[in-house]
Amino acid sequence: MKIKISTPVYPTEDEDKIVSALEKFFPIKFKKRKDTIIGEATDIEVLKELKQKIQDTRIKNTVLYLIEKNKDKNESRIELNKQTLVIGKIHFVEEDYALGNVTIEFDNVEKVAEYLCE
Repeated sequence: MKIKISTPVYPTEDEDKIVSALEKFFPIKFKKRKDTIIGEATDIEVLKELKQKIQDTRIKNTVLYLIEKNKDKNESRIELNKQTLVIGKIHFVEEDYALGNVTIEFDNVEKVAEYLCE
């Protein structure tokens, strides 16, 4: 299984603050490549905090809809509002925001959908 979490970073943003928020939410190391912050993992447990937030806010149907909507063969993605994530909350989005979104891309769609929404 491959999981890739990325977000663009702009000169007006505090890169350290974004990395810190991402690493707090997803327990992996993030690195800056050009104008993007990227983290990669193979263990579905990196999505544990996201799973908990989904359960707490009771938005399983929304998450399943977004996974299915963005599905391409056995890959999919979901996107979170970056500013909301920095303050420790989640807000799934379908549109692009000015400062970009946090994109979570993954293969093995069925396993991720089941894990996040069980």
